[in-house]
Amino acid sequence: SIGMNGDANLDFLNLPLTIPEINLPYTGFTTPLLKDFSIWEETGLKEILKTTKQSFDLSVKAQYKKSKDKHSIVVPLNMFYEFILNNVNSWDRKLEKARDNAETIPNIKVPSYRLVLPSLELPVFHVPRNLFKFFLPDIKELSSIDNIYIPAMGNFTYDFSFKSSVITLNTNAGLYNQSDIVAHFLSSSSLVTDALQYKLEGTSRLMRKRGLKLATAVSLTNKFIKGSHDSTISLTKKNVEASVRTTTNLHIPIFTMNFKQELNGNTKSKPTVSSSIELNYDFNSSKLHSTAKGGVDHKFTLESLTSYFSIESFTKGNIKGSFLSQEYSGSVANEANAYLNSKGTRSSVRLQGASKVDGIWN
Repeated sequence: SIGMNGDANLDFLNLPLTIPEINLPYTGFTTPLLKDFSIWEETGLKEILKTTKQSFDLSVKAQYKKSKDKHSIVVPLNMFYEFILNNVNSWDRKLEKARDNAETIPNIKVPSYRLVLPSLELPVFHVPRNLFKFFLPDIKELSSIDNIYIPAMGNFTYDFSFKSSVITLNTNAGLYNQSDIVAHFLSSSSLVTDALQYKLEGTSRLMRKRGLKLATAVSLTNKFIKGSHDSTISLTKKNVEASVRTTTNLHIPIFTMNFKQELNGNTKSKPTVSSSIELNYDFNSSKLHSTAKGGVDHKFTLESLTSYFSIESFTKGNIKGSFLSQEYSGSVANEANAYLNSKGTRSSVRLQGASKVDGIWN
């Protein structure tokens, strides 16, 4: 872990400054006289920092805790031992057979010749006088190791903290190996300005009972934007299932937007995938004398088996507003589907649209 703290004195920002008029060369311009100017007062630092006596604290901590659990990996070494013993026994039998069939080499007389060779020295070789006394050493079976044990992953945590009179930041993260494997993240801030305050949190969990299941959730909160994301993936011997959901809400003085998206799929009775998207917005600016309000809706479905294939899609959208006091509106709708099997194919497409601008066309 690491810890730090400190203090800062910003009284010098409160001292009045006087800057005389300055003639800018080659331009003919002269800067105005600046007298008794306080950076602390005039720039707004007083409203943000509140005091010229500033201090901060910083803390960073990381920790890993070992797990007492172990993972066992099966290693079939018995087969290796049996292979060695069988081969040794086989060679032993061959040597016994060779000993039994050993014969004395007969004397053969050949004419004598005299050949002069340089002096050679050979190392001493010890050869058994009797082949019947030659044996292979006994090989005993080693104590078998059927499993290798690997320590299980432990728990890891991380903490970060920064505090001052202006801002506070906190971040925590952790990876935990329990009955489920869990990863968690949390970050937040606290400032004198609400627009910069936020909270971001995420969790991911891997479950290993009755198959595998991964669930993830993320959320963000701020004065102007809120969002969340949730997803789940499940794998079993008989089924695969997945779902995703995302929502976002944006709100600023002249514009608001709501967005939602969903995706689902599974293979229970038949492979099926469905998706939907919704978007609504509202724009209003008095300075631009313009408004716009509308939405988009989209749906998609897919089904499939070995005997048939089906797909459907539907989209519609609309808008209504004004630009420089000129009102307008419009809408569009699209629908399409297709079906395919061994007997044939059928499909259809429909598109419809309308628009209107006052004083120009209807």
